[in-house]
Amino acid sequence: MMRTKKGFLGPIGDDLPSLIPLVFALTIFFYIFTFTWNTFDEKNRSFDNDISILRVSSILKGNSYIPNYSTFVERCNEANSVKRISFKAGLLPLYVRRDNSFEGIDIEELDFFSNPETGDTYVCSNTDEEPVLGTHEILVRFFPVALERDYRDEDGRHFFVKPMLLVVIAWQ
Repeated sequence: MMRTKKGFLGPIGDDLPSLIPLVFALTIFFYIFTFTWNTFDEKNRSFDNDISILRVSSILKGNSYIPNYSTFVERCNEANSVKRISFKAGLLPLYVRRDNSFEGIDIEELDFFSNPETGDTYVCSNTDEEPVLGTHEILVRFFPVALERDYRDEDGRHFFVKPMLLVVIAWQ
């Protein structure tokens, strides 16, 4: 009587039930590894963008005192060396009287400060393009600064210091 070996499928056939969970486990492992790496890379890119906007802000702000327009332009030229992000920055007046309340800032319609005597507008940008909400990740930072303003009257030349808000809008 000839006996047949039932259940023997060969060397691969016998190992097939143990290979399926192994392949499944490796697939899950590499999926989680790739997902984690992409998340880390995204957070790292976001952190680098935050560092870049702080670098631009620090250059423009200086010691929080802007003595004249030429100093602002010098700082703007130095800030234009940061190429990682596109940015637009400028000064907005802050009102300090009790009858003028702060109503907030609409970054889509900013009206940056312009000196009425000279016509100089305190705006700095490293690009001609404007940020578009919804298509760019926009970062906005605000910093209080003081702007020295000259004025002349019949007594001569005087100056006063005006509180301003440095607004830096950055996108990539």
